[in-house]
Amino acid sequence: MKPLSMPVSRRSMITQSTAGAMALAAPRRARAQTSADVIVIGAGLSGLYAAWLLEAQGFTVTVLEGRRRVGGRVFSVDTVPGHPEGGANAIAGAYARLRDMAQRLDIPLQDNGPRRLANRGRTLILGGKVIAPDAWKDSARNPFPRGAKETMPWAYLPKLIAETNPYTSLDDWHAPDFFAHDISMHDFLTSRGASEAVIELAVNTNFTYGTSAHDVSMMQVYALDFWIKFQQQFKAGNMIAKGGNQRLPEGLARALKSEVRFGRRVVGLRNDAHGVDVVCDDGEIYRGAFAICSAPVSVLRLIKVDPVLTGAQAHAVKTVTYTPCTQVHMIPKSPFWEKDGLPPTMWSDGPAGFVAPFKLGDDLSEITSITAFARDVQAAYLDSLDPEAAKAAVLRDIETARPAAKGQLDAVHIHSWQRDPFSLGGDFMLWAPGQIPQFYDTLWAPHGRIHFCGQHAAPTEFGMEGALESGERTALDVMKLM
Repeated sequence: MKPLSMPVSRRSMITQSTAGAMALAAPRRARAQTSADVIVIGAGLSGLYAAWLLEAQGFTVTVLEGRRRVGGRVFSVDTVPGHPEGGANAIAGAYARLRDMAQRLDIPLQDNGPRRLANRGRTLILGGKVIAPDAWKDSARNPFPRGAKETMPWAYLPKLIAETNPYTSLDDWHAPDFFAHDISMHDFLTSRGASEAVIELAVNTNFTYGTSAHDVSMMQVYALDFWIKFQQQFKAGNMIAKGGNQRLPEGLARALKSEVRFGRRVVGLRNDAHGVDVVCDDGEIYRGAFAICSAPVSVLRLIKVDPVLTGAQAHAVKTVTYTPCTQVHMIPKSPFWEKDGLPPTMWSDGPAGFVAPFKLGDDLSEITSITAFARDVQAAYLDSLDPEAAKAAVLRDIETARPAAKGQLDAVHIHSWQRDPFSLGGDFMLWAPGQIPQFYDTLWAPHGRIHFCGQHAAPTEFGMEGALESGERTALDVMKLM
């Protein structure tokens, strides 16, 4: 492993248990299982990165993780050929921290561009039937107004967002100068003449960031649009870690001086003038001068904090939500798309949702796996079924529309971020109208000796780089106080 130094930043590159509750409530006595300068809660990218930076400066760190793996929302499905991603799926062009980290930890990256470009074209499936592109204009299912009839459902929204996006900097998206755009996407679209039928199809069906047009602020929508375009301007391109992005947090964990403690579900955090007690559900207590909590907001609200969170911060923790996402990973037995002549990528209003093929092997002509991404009501429907029934529902949706696919897909893995007790709610934090002005500066403000990080707490970035940006910010804040 290469010598450690502080990582290159983006800016420099381009300029619940009873036992736990009782332990929390009881008077403190000398019973902590271990002591460290900092206790890090959660072994996702942000928590591990914060721990790595702190150790590099000579501080002792203990990392607690409730799961039996590291990575958090970085999750490669290693039981499927090619290790497709169940969470963070790409390393974008301006991911300076992540690329620097991978280099220092000797984690090889590979170009993902050819694998993505090879999957162009989509099959539209509505009501269990395929609608060909040349038939879409005159289809009874087409709600678009005259002049936009040839627009495919997935193309309507990106074009409109790009045409109206006011942002010119990564820092703009939460700036007060742009609070006028803190309205729901629904209000934005209706102000531009979109009908309810258009919004239902173009937004609420397979919506990546939110559960409906009503619950997401245009500030976040514009931010993501600008951020994607910002990343695309860098020649470094789109990368993935060889063998799956899970290798990134695993490499970080190996680089730590102390092993991650797995199976440690935190249920309580107790502040005092000298340190923090971190209480686990089995009654174990870990004490540190400071604690860094990287748990998602949906999980943080289940942790008892003493003294309690107050004001806007408490309100944010109780109300901020996530985008539901349930995935079914499938292995194709034969190239059925060659038989029916339709693209293997699918856009369905049924349980399958958005279906994407992946070419993650050495042969770029081979589709190694296909993933169905169900969101909102589709995710809720699949989550209401047992896993095998949910897999069957996705296969049925695909096979009904495409008979050539019958018996040609093996659904081998299903993952619901809502059912995961260490994520809950979904895969991507959602800023609803009114929340950015009210909560942005307070959601991750330090609470006594407890500090917060996570992708949701990144000042400018999103995705994995946002997780590292947040971990870096929090680690530096703690260093200043040690």
